[in-house]
Amino acid sequence: MKRYLILLLAILLLNSIGCEKISYLPDNPFTGIPTKVLMHRGNGADTTLMQNTLPAAEYGLSKLDGIELDIQISKDGTLWLDHNNEVSDCEGNIVGCFQTLTDAEIMAFAECNGELRYHTLESVFALMASDYPDSYISLDIKGQYCEIVNTVETMQTMAHSVLALVEEYNMQNKVLVESSSIEFLKELDNQSMVGQCFIEFSDLDAGMANAAATKTKGISMNYGLEEITADVVNLVHEKGYGLVLWVVNDSADIQAVWNAKPDFIETDNADFKKYIGGK
Repeated sequence: MKRYLILLLAILLLNSIGCEKISYLPDNPFTGIPTKVLMHRGNGADTTLMQNTLPAAEYGLSKLDGIELDIQISKDGTLWLDHNNEVSDCEGNIVGCFQTLTDAEIMAFAECNGELRYHTLESVFALMASDYPDSYISLDIKGQYCEIVNTVETMQTMAHSVLALVEEYNMQNKVLVESSSIEFLKELDNQSMVGQCFIEFSDLDAGMANAAATKTKGISMNYGLEEITADVVNLVHEKGYGLVLWVVNDSADIQAVWNAKPDFIETDNADFKKYIGGK
């Protein structure tokens, strides 16, 4: 589980096939949906594509049930795809932070050798709405550590920007978020368009306690910290939460995790479904 003694979000799905109906305590927009597999950072282990880009997202959407992407925000309030807070030039020199640069300034450094390195989240939503309407997306909302540390205003703006895009592209119940920001999570309370999960790095007990404290709807957990079985997942569901596991890549782990029936599984392995009989 992703461990933070701060809040976090992610989303949750419930695989109810062959199981008793679960009574969820939080308002969970993904109740009753079978387990979904998401490509980590869009392209997973594919090295021909740059992670957290529109081409990477399109690749992942074409392979699995959806994608996971890392999100930053610009000075203009636009959501951008990137794992790092820093924007760099073609030589790798840091030119600023996403949240301190305008969209125009980011775009000035976006293209290197004919390849566009920085893309907006909106471009992915537009692609999904047009070509992949049944797919899911998980947004890993990074804390802002470059010059600005988790300001309340920044995280609140990110939350409202996510909700605005979800509404604009009719992505209700297709988006989940994972974050360590209390301010971000508070802004997504009392809504059902987007599912939130708490990122937990220690264990499930801590994850459920933190999810309860932050009123999130699920737990996002680093796979391998403890054994995850169907009984463990059922316990999480009975407590009213969903479970996201990341990153599951090895064939033996894939089969074991699939049998446990968590709500979401994030992977770098484009052949994931071959190990579960192509389901």
